[in-house]
Amino acid sequence: MSPFGREGVGRSGVGVAQLKRKRVKLTRVEKSEETRKALFDAAAKIVGKYGYEGASISRITTRAKVAQGTFYNYFETRQDLLDQLLPEMGELMLDYLRTHMNPDAKGWRREEERLRAYFDFLALNPWFHRLVNEAETLAPKAHKTYFTKISAGYVRSIRRAIKSGEIKNFVESDLEPLTYMLMSIRTYLAQRYAYSNGSVRVPDEQVIKAYVKFVRSGLYGE
Repeated sequence: MSPFGREGVGRSGVGVAQLKRKRVKLTRVEKSEETRKALFDAAAKIVGKYGYEGASISRITTRAKVAQGTFYNYFETRQDLLDQLLPEMGELMLDYLRTHMNPDAKGWRREEERLRAYFDFLALNPWFHRLVNEAETLAPKAHKTYFTKISAGYVRSIRRAIKSGEIKNFVESDLEPLTYMLMSIRTYLAQRYAYSNGSVRVPDEQVIKAYVKFVRSGLYGE
């Protein structure tokens, strides 16, 4: 009989699967990436609480549970981190939207899915709005990179909708203005209805319905 018995548990009470997990060690590259992600995550939350100006290296490394000297293995300066922070967190937001939107949604329903997923992301990551808003003046390089990437993805989405005939009343030259209109609406709806007294919540259903009505009639002509 196996030393782990029929249930796969040894004398110490540790299961086979647990022993296997204990034997797994991260490679140096994996450990490095974990530390890098921990620093970004800590920085995002510190900015959310104290703002960019209050995001000191000491606060960031303390939250990330790494030594201050370790910080300089990943970033040349505090500003170097801040210049990378918003684009990095923007990727996190985009990944969330991709995985929480119905891939089969078409037309205005896709825009509804996108808005709902965005509000859900903000509720889970209340630091994000401040990260974006203060970046324009305190991390302008990051702000420009973030909006360039976000708008480019949105342009591609609307372009596909125009080519497929889902959107009939707009043409290629309308793409960028349309993208920024939709992004602006989303941002200001969040500012007005999602954020309150330092906390974040998903806005009332009526707010989403009003947005859907606007997009459905104004963009998709239904």
